[in-house]
Amino acid sequence: MTVNVPDLSHPSIYHESKKPATDNDAADLNLAVISPSLEPHGTVRSTRRARIVGVALELYYSKMSLMPVRSKIDFCEFCKVWSGQDGDDKENVEFQDDQGNVGKESVIKEGRIALPWELLQPILRILGHCLLGPNKDKELIGSASAACRSLYSRSLHDINTQAILATRSLLRLSKMALDPKNNVDHTEIPVTDVISL
Repeated sequence: MTVNVPDLSHPSIYHESKKPATDNDAADLNLAVISPSLEPHGTVRSTRRARIVGVALELYYSKMSLMPVRSKIDFCEFCKVWSGQDGDDKENVEFQDDQGNVGKESVIKEGRIALPWELLQPILRILGHCLLGPNKDKELIGSASAACRSLYSRSLHDINTQAILATRSLLRLSKMALDPKNNVDHTEIPVTDVISL
């Protein structure tokens, strides 16, 4: 990608020039190369692959409000497959014996992929929108919650502390959002006979 950069030695149309511009100076182009041309590569290094897919997921997230619910549910199902863990059983990740071992071993499924932070972060943003967003579809919330549990189980298996914190926080936020006691509209004016100061 090239950009034409103006030469400050040439006079501007908005300022008076001290010397007249010559035609041969105006013919010189000042070009700056910002990035090399994008050419298809036969192979992509594995370190770049997660960043590329992460950018694609960020673009997906930017259009989440316009997407149908079915697309979001399909994404949640893909997340469960990508995690490669059976996180559907809540006891699977929350029950531990007195030695700190998980009570049931997670079953590793086919379709498991590497989940570096560059890839996991946009996935969790999308799941957060599915869980806490304006659409309160029960099937979507259930599918997103199951995907979060699978990712939480995977992060426990990989001992990825950043992922454990993020997925567990998302699970707790979704649990709090679904709690009917927390669904209070603070903009609603209460009707009482008592004035409190």
